[in-house]
Amino acid sequence: MESIIKKSVVLLLITVIFACDVDSNCGSINVDYVTFSTVTLNANLEERPKEVRFDSIFSPQTDSIFILNDTVTISNFRLPLSPVENQTDFYFYYSINNAGDTISYGDTIQFTYEKRNRVDSPECGIDMEFFGMDTAFQTFDSLVIVNDTLKRTVNAPNIKLFIF
Repeated sequence: MESIIKKSVVLLLITVIFACDVDSNCGSINVDYVTFSTVTLNANLEERPKEVRFDSIFSPQTDSIFILNDTVTISNFRLPLSPVENQTDFYFYYSINNAGDTISYGDTIQFTYEKRNRVDSPECGIDMEFFGMDTAFQTFDSLVIVNDTLKRTVNAPNIKLFIF
């Protein structure tokens, strides 16, 4: 009799655990950040990654200042977009090494975009999608929007910044 009670209790616990487990696949592919790649052109006009030392990047809409270590150079990074507004400004302060000389720059990008809210299921809640990204203003040498919809599954950067 005791064995039947133990088995019943275990079966009841297993049933309760699986009954309360919500089948939620809330792994959204939408992201709230834009990915960048800094590139330059070689003598054959082929793109190559360009290592840049960003002193700081400021965005008033996200109320953020991004500061990197002085010795770190990067060619790929990402920055958050404002979920409240339909535009985000970024002010970049950076340095590049040009034939042994360090040259400092300051550039600006103003992105505009649209947002759409979706509810996949009540368990997952609201999922915000950023799409139709464009530049309203920019001061870089050249900038290319590779992908204007922000998704986690895209393996290319959203923006290529050409730095010469």
